Amino acid sequence: MDDPLRWSADDQDRALAAIASWYQLDFGPIVDDIEMYQTLIEPMSNVLELGAGTGRIARPLAAHGCHVTAIEPSDHMLADAESAMRDAQIDVIRADMRCFDLNRRFDAIIIGLSTFQHLLRREDQLAALRCAQRHLTETGRLIIDWTAPRPDDVEPVAQTFHLEWVRRTDEGDTVTKLAAQELALDRTIGCPLDRASPIAWITYQYDRVNKDGDLKRALARFPLRVNLNTGEMAGLLSQSRLRGTNWFSSWQLDEPGIGERLIVVAEQAS
Repeated sequence: MDDPLRWSADDQDRALAAIASWYQLDFGPIVDDIEMYQTLIEPMSNVLELGAGTGRIARPLAAHGCHVTAIEPSDHMLADAESAMRDAQIDVIRADMRCFDLNRRFDAIIIGLSTFQHLLRREDQLAALRCAQRHLTETGRLIIDWTAPRPDDVEPVAQTFHLEWVRRTDEGDTVTKLAAQELALDRTIGCPLDRASPIAWITYQYDRVNKDGDLKRALARFPLRVNLNTGEMAGLLSQSRLRGTNWFSSWQLDEPGIGERLIVVAEQAS
């Protein structure tokens, strides 16, 4: 498929099926964002995480003393994680972040680690934000973390794989991850589908080699909204009756500037 705007729920499910078994090995070592949430969110808070995946963020927040509800639509992501999340007293709900109604309000809502960028269309982004807004208490805070724009996000260059990491599993196998990003183009004219809201195809390749030298390969390809800047996010928040009160450029909560991440803390608009 070359048109990301035709990407369906079934397509997303197949991509997540390919990623799910590698997710903890891939993203489990990331802890700086967890420390950020533990800094921003008081213990005993009622917390909702949207797109919680395997509970990488939800479980440490529960250990931090928060009452956590985790929304995740993918059975593949929850397959090996749901029981551990429930053991941690996390309420796990299968739902789409664009259309859920829990009849509850939360002190903090999290959309972590670029999850928001899986929402490709403006209407999907607004639907998720408006849903979050309806579930925030009057003094609640929405925290969104996404990848900061990069110059090559909008360069129509051919896909090139680069090495992200080499790691060992508990069984002693060696796993190598390669990743590539390619701007989605209108093939009839060779230009980006939408320069104002660019979408890229992301490809992950996981190669697992056991002690006997046998190779197992998994590929996952999915679209991601890239080059999302603070001005656009501020506009989306405003249309959702929210306002950004704090902006950061890193998980260490550095002030806005050059950084690999963008984080906004938003509240109900007055």
